Amino acid sequence: MLDVSIVANREILTAQIAPQKMFVMLKLRPNRSISQSTPATNFVFLIDTSGSMYEVVSGETNPTGKVYQIDGKTYQQVKGGKSKMDLVIDSLKTLVDSGQLQPSDRIAIVKFDDQSATLIPLTSAIEKDKLIDAIESLKKFSGGTYLGKGMQESLQLLSFQTMSSRRVLIFTDGMTFDEEFSQELARKFASENIPITALGVGNYQEDLLIYLGEVTGGRLFHITTEENNSELAISIDKLPQKIIEEFSQAQQDVVTNLHLHCKTVQGVELTRIARVYPEPAEFDLIVQPYSIGNASANDETIFILEFNITNRPAAKVRIAQLGLTYDVPGKNQKGEFPPQNLVVQFVNGEVDVSFNEEVMGYLQQLNTVGLIKQATQLAQNDPAKATELLEAAKRLTLRIGNETMRKTISLAQDELRKTRKISDATRKTIKMGSRGKTILIDEQQDDSLSEETIRQISET
Repeated sequence: MLDVSIVANREILTAQIAPQKMFVMLKLRPNRSISQSTPATNFVFLIDTSGSMYEVVSGETNPTGKVYQIDGKTYQQVKGGKSKMDLVIDSLKTLVDSGQLQPSDRIAIVKFDDQSATLIPLTSAIEKDKLIDAIESLKKFSGGTYLGKGMQESLQLLSFQTMSSRRVLIFTDGMTFDEEFSQELARKFASENIPITALGVGNYQEDLLIYLGEVTGGRLFHITTEENNSELAISIDKLPQKIIEEFSQAQQDVVTNLHLHCKTVQGVELTRIARVYPEPAEFDLIVQPYSIGNASANDETIFILEFNITNRPAAKVRIAQLGLTYDVPGKNQKGEFPPQNLVVQFVNGEVDVSFNEEVMGYLQQLNTVGLIKQATQLAQNDPAKATELLEAAKRLTLRIGNETMRKTISLAQDELRKTRKISDATRKTIKMGSRGKTILIDEQQDDSLSEETIRQISET
């Protein structure tokens, strides 16, 4: 039911050297039968209803001369235009009326501000009037920002909806007061394989949203209310299309509840599980079997596993066994990929080792994300070092052909040169966007890596 391939970055290691790293690509693709199945979809929209959501951000406006305060911030009162809340409501109504929802799809609307509330529990997509009424009621609320309360409410709605595609979409524009609680809940979402799509606009905590998306195997988007030059940011006027796209993505999750079973021999340790395609994500190594998300129809899902290997004598040996279990909700079935041996040849002396270009290419993409993260952290206090890291990231994007990412990195470099800092909007764009623009590596590409590049990527 699920086509699986396991490929190491190298098949030969030098004996009597410790420690050494090995990177293994795990590539999954649902077969045609599974890809044509239709999973039931349970989707919770978790919407920020704090006071700042009523800021007008689109359309023609006329000032009234009055000012008001919400959450400690002063706003000019205007007539006309649309607020962030108006646009969210319009977007959700567009989804309900889009014709893309199936009778088996169910939607819930949860709001959060000082408190959370379920405005409508999981309800069939065919009950449009009930859903529209709940969506319209979002405008009745206001207050502070407690994201964790809303996440807890959403988790309660989804926890027992097994054999279905489950997802939460968060839309927020503020700084939550319960960040640690939100992170704790994200780990519970991850353990139940419930991805979070996080959309942030304005003065939000991008590091928190990145954590929520990455640890749950979800998706991340920076929403902008101003004109921008990057394809990595989404204009708020395009919010309806983005919300429809995210629901469609959930409908394509034909394999869910993926769990990786890994048994290593003595002296070998699995230290990292990272999904690299279709979007980067990092998965916890706390409890076996490891929850690693879902797989989409008619597409590949690609992971990189990182192993640390201690000193070993010359021999051909099994260092680990890898297996998978998963659900196919559209067929109401469970599947298994039985344990496979991961075998490595250790040899004495210097070795002329060939590296798998595809595996190394995906490692480069993971490295790009790391370099961008470091650069944005250093930009304020060490712009020279940040510029150097961005240049290294840009070289990697050039090698793998990610033109969208290259353009955005160049934008950040231009800002550093001119102002010695990266603007808040550009920082959010490259940090959020770097986790959403992974590209497939062409297995046949003629782009051999230099020896030095291989050492840097594989830490050998």
